[in-house]
Amino acid sequence: MEYLDAAPVNVASLLLTATHQLQVQQAYIETKSVPRDFGGRQDPSMRQRLLPDCWGSRGPLCPKRAADTNRQDDASAANVKRRRQQDTSEDEAAIVWQPNEPVTISKSATTISPSLDIQPSRPPTRDGFEIAAFCALPPEADAVKAVLDKSWDDVGPPYGKVRGDTNAYTTGAVGGHNIVLVHLPGMGKVHAATSAACCRASFPNIKLAIGVGICGAVPTDTEGRDIFLGDVIISDNIIQYDLGRQHPGQFVRKKTVAESLPRSSSEIRSLLAKLRCHKDRHQLLREMHGHLDVLRHPTLPVCYPGVEHDRLFVASYHHTGEGKPCNESGCLDRQLVPRKRLRQPSQPDVHFGLIASGDTVMRSGEERDQIARELGAIGFEMEGAGIWDQFPSVLVIKGVCDYADSHKTKAWQPYAAAAAAACLKACIRVWTPSTPSEPGV
Repeated sequence: MEYLDAAPVNVASLLLTATHQLQVQQAYIETKSVPRDFGGRQDPSMRQRLLPDCWGSRGPLCPKRAADTNRQDDASAANVKRRRQQDTSEDEAAIVWQPNEPVTISKSATTISPSLDIQPSRPPTRDGFEIAAFCALPPEADAVKAVLDKSWDDVGPPYGKVRGDTNAYTTGAVGGHNIVLVHLPGMGKVHAATSAACCRASFPNIKLAIGVGICGAVPTDTEGRDIFLGDVIISDNIIQYDLGRQHPGQFVRKKTVAESLPRSSSEIRSLLAKLRCHKDRHQLLREMHGHLDVLRHPTLPVCYPGVEHDRLFVASYHHTGEGKPCNESGCLDRQLVPRKRLRQPSQPDVHFGLIASGDTVMRSGEERDQIARELGAIGFEMEGAGIWDQFPSVLVIKGVCDYADSHKTKAWQPYAAAAAAACLKACIRVWTPSTPSEPGV
């Protein structure tokens, strides 16, 4: 044995040396890829294989060899600590925020690592679906399909539907939840309400319904922040702005509690309160930008139209050529509203607020501003009111494709739909159902 050739040993010194060796050994193993079980524990059988040759299975072989390796071990532990500090510094530098300033996100922050969410298995029946997404236009549905982590329609028989259900569905998984996409037969709250009722009959365990797609927007939200084309609006409530009485020369909207849509559920209000916090909002933006970058390349070839096509005119200035873009119809540049873009144009922002829903396509800047002042709405869309009270919790996530004025075009619709779908995936990741389904369902 090597102990016979060694000098006389101080027992206390040997114990201290052995303790030091075990600490460095543990730090070394933590930096290596060791197989783990489902509880996150390292496989003990693999530990010894990762140790350097100078370590024995029972620690240092002799005090002399232990003293020789201590210097190397100290350097190794220092390197581990330095690498961890560097990683932490890079993560903290990825997001830069100051009060009353726009969010700035670096390129490294927009890279999304592989999802750590546990993906559900394919449900055996329709009862295993908890989220329903509603889309009225093909570009909206294409964007939602592109963000699915899994498509159940490709790996098994169709789920079918109850008798009398006229909907067409796409099933899959996203953000750790099973989701069914409802393809609406047309725009408007009537189509949305009919499809929502059919969906509830065929998929009785839906707990969260989300209207996803495009919308028009007010140029400034209730917090005084500018809204640009490509940004995303998340509803904290929905109001049916075209419900009321038409008097001679005047339309009076119904605003009483009995005639209004109910407010968002407590579950949705809690979720939005969380997403409004600075840290969670930064994380939401970070993930949304990462998902959007993926959609803009191989999955869904949409491109950012460019700042030069994001043009806001004075509300009272009407479009001069029907069916033609502003650059061809002769709309005057001097009627443009000067705006200072404070963030990277290809990184959309998220706004929370009231969305006005109705069967009318808003194409009047003056009417838009009047409704915004009267109701506090920041967006205009056509399906939210139809699904609002059909499910326990409802959310509307819409990408801004125009300013709800006479200058609107369809050029921004694909990009706005992709931004809304990317935000949908980021929001679903943080949503937790109040009564989770059974494992494997």
